[in-house]
Amino acid sequence: MRLPSHLFLIALSAAVAVSASPAVAAAQDVTTIELPPPEAPDQRSFEEYRRDELKEDARRSRNALIGLSATTVVGAALLFPGAARQCQTFTSLDGQQEVQCTRAGNALVGTGSVLFGGGLTGVLISGIMFGVRRGKIRRLNEKIEYKKRALRWDPQTSQFVF
Repeated sequence: MRLPSHLFLIALSAAVAVSASPAVAAAQDVTTIELPPPEAPDQRSFEEYRRDELKEDARRSRNALIGLSATTVVGAALLFPGAARQCQTFTSLDGQQEVQCTRAGNALVGTGSVLFGGGLTGVLISGIMFGVRRGKIRRLNEKIEYKKRALRWDPQTSQFVF
């Protein structure tokens, strides 16, 4: 519940008046709280932050690849048996081949083809994305290793290090 501003100011002035009285100040026990020393800031470079980001992106791409592969398998499990067992091909009187399916066959083929086609497309796309991201991680790791091996100036020790 939100107080109107004039009620908030009245409550605030009353709290200040009570805490400013000498009787209340004498009754309060002064205790000190010891805080732990602050932690040193993280000394990672930009490349190391970028590598962590890329690893997270690669993990998401891998999960998408796994999920879409499962979707493709489910679609294939519905599509192919449904088409083979529930549908028949025959030649009509005018010489054209036609496919006629039962209601179950129509449902299996319709659902299975959507899952199979969408899953297969997703597998191709997420596979490409996963490969590109893993390549970026590999190149960034090589760059980081090169920087660690290269001759550089270390400001903490004020000397050149390898």
